[in-house]
Amino acid sequence: MPRPRVLVADDVPENRTLFSIYLRKEYDVVAVATAEEALAEIEGGAVDVALLDLNYQGGMTGIELVARLRAGGATAAVPALALTAHASPSDRARCLAAGFDAYLSKPVLRVPMLEAVRDLLGGAA
Repeated sequence: MPRPRVLVADDVPENRTLFSIYLRKEYDVVAVATAEEALAEIEGGAVDVALLDLNYQGGMTGIELVARLRAGGATAAVPALALTAHASPSDRARCLAAGFDAYLSKPVLRVPMLEAVRDLLGGAA
C-alpha cells in the first residue's frame, strides 16, 4: 500500500526542511517554495494532503491558492492545512472561512502537525 503523499509549500527553506523532517517517517513528502508550484503539484493529482503557508515572496497567497483549489473539480476535495505566523482567533477563522480544512500557527511543533495530517487523512497514517 503506497504511503500518503503530503505537500509542504513554504517559501522559507528552513521551514520546508523542518516540516519534511516531521513528516517523512510516515509520509512521502514533496516540498515546494511557491503557491504556484503547490498548485501544479496538486493539479498533477498525486497529493493526499496540502500544507500551505499563507504568505509567499510574490505571486499567489495561500488564501488565493485554497480558493483556486476549492473552485476546481478534482482539486476541490484535497484537504488543506493552513500554516501561518498569523496566530489570532480571527486569523484562524479567516483561514477556515477561506476553505482551509485545518489551521496551525507557527512555530509548528511535530506532534500537532502529525495529528492534523492524520485527521485530514481520516486517521490513516
